[in-house]
Amino acid sequence: VCPACARQATLDFVRHGHDQRTLLTLWGNLHLSVPRVACVCGHCPPVPWLLFDRYDRLWSDLDAAIVQYTAVALSLRSVSAVLELQSGQVVSIGTVQRRVAGAAVVAAQVLAEPLTAAPAVVMLDGLWGTFMADTGERRLDKKGRRRKVKQKQKVPVLLAYGVDPVTGEREVLAWVRGKTEDTDAWVCLLTMLYERGVRYETGLRLFIHDGSSGLDAAMEVVDFGPVRRQRCIFHKLRNVVQAVVGTGEMKREERQAYVKAVLEDACSVYEAPTAEEARARAAAFAKKWAEREPKAGATLERDFEQTLTYYHVLAEAQAGGERWLDVYLRTTSGLERFNRHLRTKWRQAGAYWSESGLMGAFWLVSQKGAEHNKTTRTGWLAPLVAQMLDSG
Repeated sequence: VCPACARQATLDFVRHGHDQRTLLTLWGNLHLSVPRVACVCGHCPPVPWLLFDRYDRLWSDLDAAIVQYTAVALSLRSVSAVLELQSGQVVSIGTVQRRVAGAAVVAAQVLAEPLTAAPAVVMLDGLWGTFMADTGERRLDKKGRRRKVKQKQKVPVLLAYGVDPVTGEREVLAWVRGKTEDTDAWVCLLTMLYERGVRYETGLRLFIHDGSSGLDAAMEVVDFGPVRRQRCIFHKLRNVVQAVVGTGEMKREERQAYVKAVLEDACSVYEAPTAEEARARAAAFAKKWAEREPKAGATLERDFEQTLTYYHVLAEAQAGGERWLDVYLRTTSGLERFNRHLRTKWRQAGAYWSESGLMGAFWLVSQKGAEHNKTTRTGWLAPLVAQMLDSG
């Protein structure tokens, strides 16, 4: 369609020379002669092409390489350097950064899509890192440009991770950056889940978390109905170990053996076949270590019933004819492993200067991590690049 006269009939347009276009690929430069057209009114309207956008200078293989290298936790500067070695052309850090920011747009779109069927289990946790927050002030740099004044802050990213307790299939359901792990931040995350359709009516049965006080308060604000809550057993056992005092006369090897003995007794509690047996073993643990390690016994007893929820959930699933695996019902270990990849990326970056940079990098890492999910083991890269190109 001609923007000047609104003509759109084919016979109203003729060839009118060409423009020179350079397209960067991993194998070098492509010098193209891109045809131009002219309307009978004299105007030369832009022609949309299927293979590249109007101002795009990067071929899809370079876009895919940027996504892949960022997903394996290379820095922006390292990605730029590697691409220069591969293609023989300079790919600026700004170009790489814009591609990563494009992934944040894709993430926002995907994490806003409503779910008709929610995963039965949702793990909740947060990870901390450095973010350069805007102070609201402005200053002039050496070239006289007004720049935002930013300040380094430690901030959490709160995540919700859905798990299928039958197959082990996992997916990121929502995340949000907060100032602290307070009630307001958790309410924001839980509200995002609720608005996506993660509810009891759509299949949600269990939340697993580490016992954050802010999260407990947020659960009272956002009503998920009769969904049960499981306190992470790994965090409980870790707290028991940290509560072990021992004696000052112990050597390093002796203390390690002593702590191991306490831990083995605590672990045996959760190896019980039933909740009743687990309670009996917990009582035996407290009695055995009452004199030597009273703090460890008190730590195990604190909120102990909340660590046994998975027994009830497992029994309900079995009564409904489903074979759920208890390994997906007791701990947030699956989410902790996922967070490890995100922490690696965050430490490599040092600090993120923008929300889009942080969320874009996290999304790319999360999609690379989905490669290990047995239901999505192959083909993660091409669809992601296509989504980024479509959203851009």
